Amino acid sequence: MKRKIQSGSFKYFFVKFFVDWSVKSSYKKYQVEGIENIPSDGSTIWASNHTNALMDPLVVLSATPGQKVYMARADIFKKKSALKWLEFLKIIPIYRIRDGLNSVKKNDEVIAQATDILLDNVPLVIYPEATHRPKHSLLKLSKGIFHIAYSVYDNSDKNRPVYILPIGLEYGDYFRFRSTVLVKFGKPIDVSAFIRANDDEPRPVQMQKLRALLTEKLAELITFIPDDDDYDVIWEYVKLKAAEKKTFFKTLKKVESSTGKKLKGLMRNLAVNKSLVDEVIGLREKEPKKTGELLYKIERFRLWRIQNGISVYSISDEKGWGKILIKFFIMLAGLPYYMFSALASALIWVPTVILLSRIQDDAFYNSARFAARFALSPISFILWIVLYFTFLPWQFALACLLLSIPSLRYLYDYGSFARRVLSDLRWKFRKHKAPDYKDLF
Repeated sequence: MKRKIQSGSFKYFFVKFFVDWSVKSSYKKYQVEGIENIPSDGSTIWASNHTNALMDPLVVLSATPGQKVYMARADIFKKKSALKWLEFLKIIPIYRIRDGLNSVKKNDEVIAQATDILLDNVPLVIYPEATHRPKHSLLKLSKGIFHIAYSVYDNSDKNRPVYILPIGLEYGDYFRFRSTVLVKFGKPIDVSAFIRANDDEPRPVQMQKLRALLTEKLAELITFIPDDDDYDVIWEYVKLKAAEKKTFFKTLKKVESSTGKKLKGLMRNLAVNKSLVDEVIGLREKEPKKTGELLYKIERFRLWRIQNGISVYSISDEKGWGKILIKFFIMLAGLPYYMFSALASALIWVPTVILLSRIQDDAFYNSARFAARFALSPISFILWIVLYFTFLPWQFALACLLLSIPSLRYLYDYGSFARRVLSDLRWKFRKHKAPDYKDLF
């Protein structure tokens, strides 16, 4: 009898331990909220927004102990050499129209397998947008997740709870390694109770209602910007405002007062972002002409800022020359270890640069960086040991080995710090050329 994909194994949990560590250390801050919302009974489908390619399943996997089974697009299963790895990683295919009508027919088998997984009380993770997109928004949700939920309900005791658990993934940056990520579990949707409460309606109508409900719940868990022509400029408005410390804490205080909750860590960033989005959208509805003029100026400024390589933090949290010079000298002081780190981690970052040059979709950048780090770190570590202890006295070899362990993280963090310092300098010298600067700040 063929082993079920949801069956546990020692190899899986051993690899998961290393994966979890690698994922969490890939971010400056990795925060999980809402664990108490995960149902402890019945069958649970985990439904997440999909913005950052393969990093999304990795950060969800690492959020809780235990195994999970994932659904992924079927085209990655075409290579036979990948099938064993995908099965080991507990990933099953879902077919889409673009895969061909004959392929879509296979979804009956997929739904039957997904049902079996959920009846064994193993979480099934689905990305109902059906594709990734690095935006603070949501695509129209596919119906596959609801077909699976109904299948579990139909093939079990009708008193057995079937849940859809919404999960919001909020990244500090979609494209930079060593950014931040917040994994937020929302309140679950009790599909079984929903079906019983709406039993007088046709199932297609029920599914439309469930789709609207899940979309609403996912939007509540993330910084959600309506997917319209003003998306980029609204996000620029939010970033500029949130980067200003005075505005950030004023907005945070207002949110905490209205909710009666004290927020911590990345939850504060999310709350401020959401409040600022509501603010600008409210202004747009109340005073469309005035807000339209403001957004036009912000868009001109945004394009200039990007062209000149200037961070929003350099603008909204402008520093005096004293602080800039202190940061500049700190950057210079850290340069020797940066050069050592570049040499020590060359076996990882050089192949990463080559790999990135071949990737057309920027959303895969961090996935590629993670994959290179995950695969090459053990090899690099062994090479360090051999080289250091072969050519250096053991005291120096041990010191070099200890310095090499955090070298890749330092390489990325130093790069981020240096970019910020250089951005501060550019802003100091070029702000007089910024379009509409005086009207905005």
